[in-house]
Amino acid sequence: MSTKLRILIALIASILSPLLWNWDGAGANAQITDNFSDDNFTSSPVWAGNDTDFIVNTSKQLQLNSSGTCTSYLRTSNPQPLSDCEWNFWIRLNFSPSSSNDARVYLVSNQADLSASLNGYYLQFGETLANDQVELFRQSGTSSASVCRGTTIIANAFSIRVKVTRDNTGLWKLFIDPTGGTNYMQEANGTDNTYTSTFCFGVLCKYTSSNATNFFFDDFYIYAPPDIIPASLDSVKVISQNKIDAYFSENLSAVSSQTIANYSVNKGIAFATAAKQDTINPKLVHLTFGTAFTSGQYYTLTVTGVQDLAGNNTVNATNIFLYFSPQANDIQINEIMADLSPVPNNLPAHEYIELHNRTNFPATLKGWTLSDASATVAIPDIIVQPDSFYVLTSTAGSSAFSGIQVAGISSFPSFNDLGDDLVLKDASGKIISIAFYRPDWYNDPLKENGGWALEQRDPNSPCGGKTNWRAAADNSGGTPGRKNSVYGSVPDIIPPTVSHATIISTNSIHLFFDEYMDSATLISLSSYSVDNGMGNPIAANPVEPDYTSVTLTLSSPIPAGTIYTISVSAVKDCAGNAIALENTVQFAVPEPVSANDIVINEIIFDPKEFGVEWVEIYNRSNKIIDLKEVFICSPDNSGNLTGINQIAPNGYLLLPQHYIVLSTDADAIKAQYNAINSNGFIDMNSIPSLNNDSGHVMLINFSQAVIDHLDYHSEWHLPLLNNTKGISLERVNYENATQDENNWHSASESAGGATPAYQNSQYTTGESGTEITISPEVFSPDNDGYNDVLSISYTFDTPGMVGNVQIYDSRGRLEKTLVHNELLATSGTFFWDGITDEKLKIRIGIYIIYFEAFDAKGNVKKYKKTCVAGGKF
Repeated sequence: MSTKLRILIALIASILSPLLWNWDGAGANAQITDNFSDDNFTSSPVWAGNDTDFIVNTSKQLQLNSSGTCTSYLRTSNPQPLSDCEWNFWIRLNFSPSSSNDARVYLVSNQADLSASLNGYYLQFGETLANDQVELFRQSGTSSASVCRGTTIIANAFSIRVKVTRDNTGLWKLFIDPTGGTNYMQEANGTDNTYTSTFCFGVLCKYTSSNATNFFFDDFYIYAPPDIIPASLDSVKVISQNKIDAYFSENLSAVSSQTIANYSVNKGIAFATAAKQDTINPKLVHLTFGTAFTSGQYYTLTVTGVQDLAGNNTVNATNIFLYFSPQANDIQINEIMADLSPVPNNLPAHEYIELHNRTNFPATLKGWTLSDASATVAIPDIIVQPDSFYVLTSTAGSSAFSGIQVAGISSFPSFNDLGDDLVLKDASGKIISIAFYRPDWYNDPLKENGGWALEQRDPNSPCGGKTNWRAAADNSGGTPGRKNSVYGSVPDIIPPTVSHATIISTNSIHLFFDEYMDSATLISLSSYSVDNGMGNPIAANPVEPDYTSVTLTLSSPIPAGTIYTISVSAVKDCAGNAIALENTVQFAVPEPVSANDIVINEIIFDPKEFGVEWVEIYNRSNKIIDLKEVFICSPDNSGNLTGINQIAPNGYLLLPQHYIVLSTDADAIKAQYNAINSNGFIDMNSIPSLNNDSGHVMLINFSQAVIDHLDYHSEWHLPLLNNTKGISLERVNYENATQDENNWHSASESAGGATPAYQNSQYTTGESGTEITISPEVFSPDNDGYNDVLSISYTFDTPGMVGNVQIYDSRGRLEKTLVHNELLATSGTFFWDGITDEKLKIRIGIYIIYFEAFDAKGNVKKYKKTCVAGGKF
C-alpha cells in the first residue's frame, strides 16, 4: 500500500472516530463472533482500518496481505462497559517475532485508529528478548504498562489459542493453549481498573517486507453480559454561574444525552437551555441553564430520559452540587515569606504565600492566578476547604513542607525583599485578594531584615495594610498552613479621606484616597461634585487592583488658571466605613516647574530610633505643579547625579504655599511628630541616603535642570543642643537663599523637634512686632469656663532663641517655673492654668511673668509682664 493511501485512510478514520463514538448503540450486541466462514470481513461484523492490507484466505482465516515495511490494523466496533468480559481467538505468526515484526491484539480501545495514541488494553506477541511471551499491557496515550505476563514461549514461529477474562473488580486472567486447541491453562493474572469501557476491538501488525503475509487470525469471540443497568449520574462539576458538567457511569446515547428536557435543576433554575455531549468523553455532558446560580447555594440536578448505549433509561437520577463564587477577600493572602536571608529558624528555605479560605464553603482555584510586580503564574487546580489554609510555593519547595496543604508552582515568583505587589485573581480575572507589602509592614526593625514571615493579624480587616500585618511571633519564623501567630482583632473604624487629585486629560481627573476602597461605592456619579459650575462627573471608573483611586470624566474640559474643589460623599472604604462629610480636595491644570518654584524646606538626616530620613519641600510660587515632573536625587562629589527618584509617578498636584514630605514611611513620621497635615506626605520606594554629618539633596525636572539644591551640614544645628537626633533642620525663610547657612536652624523643642508638612517652627519674615503679649490681663482659674487659662505669647524676629518663663507673686516669691531652657520657635504660646509648682491653686492677686530669651551668641532679652488672678467672693 502506498504511503499516500495510508495517510488518506488514517485521515478518514480520524474523522469517523468521533461519529462512531456517538453512535446510538441501543441495538449493540453483547457478543461478537467471527470465524470468517462468510469469506469476508466487511459484514457481520464489519471490520475497518487498513482493509486493503488484509484478506480472508482460502482457509477462511484473516490474513495480512501487504508488502514492504509498515504497520496495518483492522478493528471492529465493540462499545460496551467492561464487566465480566471474555475474549478468545486463534493466532499464528509464521516467523520468529522481534521488535520489528510483532502483533498486538487490542481487547479494549477508545479510538478507532489503533496505530494512534489511545487508551485501552492489548496483548503483545513478540519482543526484542529471546524468551518472548504473551503479555497484557495497559496503554495510556502512547505509554504502556504491564498488567500480567504469560509463560508460554513464543520466540519462534507459533500457532496458539488465547483466552482473556476480566471481572467487575478489574481482575484480568490470561489463558493459553500452546497447541492451538481449547485446552486452556491459566498462565497469569493482574488487576487494573484504569479503564472501564471500550469502543472497539482489533489487531495491529508491525512487519518488514519478508513477513508482510505471515500474520494469521481466526475464531474471534468476545462476550459481555447484556447491559440492563442504566447509566448512573456519578458527579456534577460547576463550571460557571450557569454551566455545569454532568458525569455518568457509562457512555451515553448521543440523541438522549443532548435532549435539554432530560435535565433540570431545582430552586427556580428549571430545565437546561443547552446540552452537549463531550466529543472526547461520551460519559460527559456539558449543561447550560438560562438562570444564574446563586453563590453559596446548594442545588439538585435531576436527570430523566438519558439512555446508555444499550438503551437503558436513567430515571430520576439526582446529584447535589454547590455553586460558590468567591468574592473579594473570601480567599485571602494570609502569610508571606519574602526574605530568606537569614534563613528562617525552623522552616524550609523557600519563599511562599499562604492562602486562607475564610468562608464556610470549599473553593476551587482552577484557572486562578497569582501575580507580583513582575510576573503572573497559574495556580494549580486545588480546592481550599472552609476555614483552612493552603500554601503556594515553588515546585522544589513543595516537597520541603510536610503535614500541611501545599502546592508547587513552576516559575513561582521571586518576591522582592523591599516590597512587592501581590494580586490573587480568579479564573474570570476578578481580583480576590491583594497584599502590597513593604518593609514597614513587619512593624519590627529587626525582623524586617529577613528570616521572618509576614502574617495577617485579623482576616476580618483585610484592607488594613501595614496596621493589619506583623512579623511572625512564632519562633520558627512563620506559621505556614496553620493559624497565624499574631492573630487578633484589628477592627477598622476609621473613615477614609480624599488625599489628592491629579489631572490626566483635558476633561478627566484621577482622585486618590488614603486607603483601600469599596469599588462598588466608587461608581456612583452623585458621590462627586466639582465647584465653579462643573457639577457631577459623567463617568467614574475605580482603578484596580487596590481601588485606592478612581478616574472621573467631567462634562467639559478643565480650563487653565482656576483652582477647583471636588467634594466627595457616600463612598466607603473596604471595611464599610463611610467617608466623612465635606471631604474635599483641590485640583487645577498644572504649569511647568521652574528653578526655585519648589524649595527644600526641612530635612531630617539623623532620625529617631525606628524613624526614617525625610525631606520636606514647599511650593513658594503661585503655580500648580505636578510632582510627576519633579525628581529628587543626590549629586556625588564629582557632580554626578545618583539615586534619582521620581517623586510621584502617578502624579501629585502641589498647590501654591503647600508643603509635602518625601520619605519611605510616612506612618513612622506621623507616629513620632505632630502631623497636623496628614495628607501632606508621599511614600516613595526610595529617597537619597542622607549622611548624618553632611550631604547633598537636589530637586530636578525631566531634563535634569536644577529646581533647588541643598548642601547641608550637621554644624548648622544650634550649638546649645546636647543631642540633635530626631531634630530637623528648618528653613527660616522661603525667600532667602537655600544655601545660606543662616537660613537654616534647628526646629524648636516646643514644636516637637520637627514640623512635617506644615509651617516651620523657626519660620520668620524678619518683620518686627510686639514680642511678648499676655491674655487676658485678668484670668480666673476656677474652671467655670470663663478665662480659666492665661496665655503667654511670643514672637521673635530671629530663630534660635532659648527661653525661660517664671511666675512670681506680688511679694517676689516664685510660684511656677513654666519653661526652663527650652529651644523656642520664632513664635508660640505658653499656657498657665493657675496651678503652682506645689500643685496648689494660686490665691487671688497680682502676679509677675518673667520671660527671658537668649541665643548662642550671648544675646539676652528680658521681659516682665503682670496679670491678675481673679475669683469669686
